[in-house]
Order: sequence, then structure tokens, then C-alpha cells
Amino acid sequence: MIHPTSVIAEGAVIADDVEIGPLCYVGPHVKIGKGCKLISHCNIDGYTTIGENNVFHPFSAIGQAAQDHSVKDSDISYVEIGNDNIFRESTTIHSATGNGNITKIGNHCMFMAGSHVAHNGIIGNNVIFVNAAVLGGYGEVHDNAIISGLSAIHQFCRVGKFAMISGGSAFSKDVPPFMMAEGRNGGVKMINLVGLKRNGFTNEQIHNIKEMFRIYYRSMLAPSNALKKIEEELPHTEEVMEFINFCKTSKKGVIAAKVDGHRA
Repeated sequence: MIHPTSVIAEGAVIADDVEIGPLCYVGPHVKIGKGCKLISHCNIDGYTTIGENNVFHPFSAIGQAAQDHSVKDSDISYVEIGNDNIFRESTTIHSATGNGNITKIGNHCMFMAGSHVAHNGIIGNNVIFVNAAVLGGYGEVHDNAIISGLSAIHQFCRVGKFAMISGGSAFSKDVPPFMMAEGRNGGVKMINLVGLKRNGFTNEQIHNIKEMFRIYYRSMLAPSNALKKIEEELPHTEEVMEFINFCKTSKKGVIAAKVDGHRA
């Protein structure tokens, strides 16, 4: 199951059924679970733990040191990857900065060609990074979000559950859950209606999300007053509370609305 041209460092822990194609390198502190496949030319290094049934395509590089001047050779930091993820060509997932810290990837994610997760990044489940989408250091992308191609999320920023970033966008503030945002800090355009329907949201749930969008982005209220109005007028369902808590805990600030012709 291991091609003779690949190098597996002493100390690596690899499940018996893992397939490793030609010209791969696996470092001495790497652990790879059952059913994983390294197609060819993959480099997995650092203190990296990989779950089951992950597929790594050619030139994916996982667990390398962070691109940060603060990294010390004496620090030990980690990459943790869950199950059933796909890493396409030239994907890079970097180890954390700071001794004992983690870059973490959930389950059932797809990272398309050239995508990047920087140090200390946290990725939820069922997330998609389209070609050349990048996440800066300490960034977070929550469950079922989609980062479209050639998009960039600034360091320390968050993208909420079921949110969608349009292609070619760049954001230095948080994008709240269930919303669709586009542009260079251009703002939230509408709810992610297609994504919500595809993921089985009921008409009632979608109605509540539309009402949140209307109050927060179209009522001309200050953000704090809009959140108060949402909390007072809408039922405290899971999606409503998710939106409220996301906005209240934002450290970078929540992205504003996108209005045709100008930025709100």
C-alpha cells in the first residue's frame, strides 16, 4: 500500500490500509487513520493527526510551520484533521503558532485546488473552500459555510454557519450565519436561500432568517438596537439564537449590508 518511492519517517503511525502513492513524504510525528489515501507527491509533516477516510491529492502540503515570524523552533503545535475530508491539488494547511496550539479541521470538508488554511485556523464540518480561497491566521469558518473561489478571509475573522462568500471577495470583518456576502468588505447582499433549502431548512426557519435579515440589514437601526429588536420580536429558535450570539461575540465587527450603488 506504500509506493517504494515514498519516504515514511521513523515514528510515523499509519493505519494498515492507508494508501500512499509515489513521491510522498510523511513526517515522524504524523498519525494517519484508517482508509486515508495519499495519491502522490503529498507532504504531511509536523505534529499532525489525521482521522479516517481522508483523501490528499498531488502537492497537498499539510502540517508545515506557520508563515509567521513569531514561530519558534522549540514550540510544538498541532494540526488535527477529522474524517472524510478531501484536499485537492496544492492545498496547504499550516500548523498553529504558540506552544500547544492547534489548527483544526472538522469532518466532510472539501478544500479545492490552491486553497489555504493558515495557522490556528478552525474549520467546522461540511465546509467548502473553492479554488484559491484562503483563510488568515486564527480565522474560523463554521459548519456548512462555502468560501467561493479567489476569496480571502482576513486573520481573526469568522464566517458563520451556512454563510456563503461570493467569488473574488475579501472580508476583514465577520460574516454572520445564514447570509450571503460579496465584494471587498462589500457587505451582506441577501440570505443564503439556495443553501438553506438544499440543507433542509423548513419554510418557518427560512421565514425567521428573512426576518433577521430585514431587521438587522434593512431597518436602518444601529446593530445593537437591531439585535435587541430581533431578540424581542422573533422566536428564540436555534437559528435566531445562533445569529444573535454570533453578532454579540464578534471581536472584529459584523459586516454591514450591501446596498446597490454604495456601501452601507
